[in-house]
Amino acid sequence: MKMSTLLLHTFSMAFPIVVVVLGIMVLLGKAVFVPFFIGALVVMIALLVLLYLDKKKNAAASK
Repeated sequence: MKMSTLLLHTFSMAFPIVVVVLGIMVLLGKAVFVPFFIGALVVMIALLVLLYLDKKKNAAASK
């Protein structure tokens, strides 16, 4: 497994945890975390899209 793929998998697993924690803080009324929550959500979605494209590329290469 290449280093870039390993980093992609690691961050794709870590960012949902960050989004959940920040989401809980926002729901508890800590409005100061809203910009961080939005930023983490955008990064998480981008990482999940990259992970999907990487898996799709690997599946096509293995055929």
